[in-house]
Amino acid sequence: MPLLGTELYHSSCLSEEVPLSSSAIIKIVGLTHTYPGTRTTVPEQALIEVSLEVQAGEKVALLGPNGSGKSTLLRILMTALKPDQGTVFIGGMDVYRQADQVRRQIGVVFQKPALDIKMTVWENLRAAGMLYRIPGTLLAERARVLLDRLGLADRRNTLVGALSGGLARRVELARALLSQPPLLILDEPTTGLDPVARREFWHQVELLRREAPMTVVLTTHLLEEAEDCDRVAILHRGRLLAYDLPGHLQQSIGTDVLQIRGEDPQTLGREIGSFLGLEPRLVDQSVRLTLTGPTSLDALMERFAGRIKSLSLAHPSLDDVFVQLTGEHLRAEEVKA
Repeated sequence: MPLLGTELYHSSCLSEEVPLSSSAIIKIVGLTHTYPGTRTTVPEQALIEVSLEVQAGEKVALLGPNGSGKSTLLRILMTALKPDQGTVFIGGMDVYRQADQVRRQIGVVFQKPALDIKMTVWENLRAAGMLYRIPGTLLAERARVLLDRLGLADRRNTLVGALSGGLARRVELARALLSQPPLLILDEPTTGLDPVARREFWHQVELLRREAPMTVVLTTHLLEEAEDCDRVAILHRGRLLAYDLPGHLQQSIGTDVLQIRGEDPQTLGREIGSFLGLEPRLVDQSVRLTLTGPTSLDALMERFAGRIKSLSLAHPSLDDVFVQLTGEHLRAEEVKA
């Protein structure tokens, strides 16, 4: 089910804006939300004291496994959910008190398709434009420009159901941008796309960002997509564990990550950690150590000859950052909201 129905995206009364203390387009302070329990379930803390800012023009990724709070955070940003505690401002406007006005500032590409497959590309855009209350002539011009820029001009009269997954996602993007929002929210936008269509989707997003200033907040199940963002927010069990440039996050844990497999990994890890003077972590029956300086792998192999089955060395990834913070892998199949 989409996080927020497109029927909520329409204009309404104006209200006074609240200025931000910086150039942030999004400002979140102390955001907390708990889903109430039922007869068979206990209450679930979805967000716990989350605070962060997104600067205008940034591209920010939200990363975390199932139950990390990403979906809840997106729902709050899209005014679909009121949290228990905390404040959220978008463009200087309170998302609770000025929800209708905030909705005019955001465009959304949902994880699940929000298009009518029995309508043409143009008919879908026209329907969305009517919800945005965009005048007919202006709507036609904006649709024409977007279809042209997204390589969809020749698909204007094609039924959406006849489009490939990649082309349909571009139509979703065009629909989200009809109101020319300063903030674009993308919920797992490349789910189900092949690598070529995925790269083309992001290429189109970047072209649009170059033409007009636009802030992008996204969730993704692909670490390489997150690593291509300006900043990454790592969420786990409702808490914000880290928020920084991808490179800074990776550098913060060390120069390289050593992964070792062998018999009795718990004992092996403890002994290797003592030998190298490092803190070992046991993840998926392998020993992982973050190196902080030069290390002789030859000496390591000699010292533990016959006990090490495999050894690999790589620069830290965002997965390594997540492992360092939680002791768990951020697998692709777990990152879904």
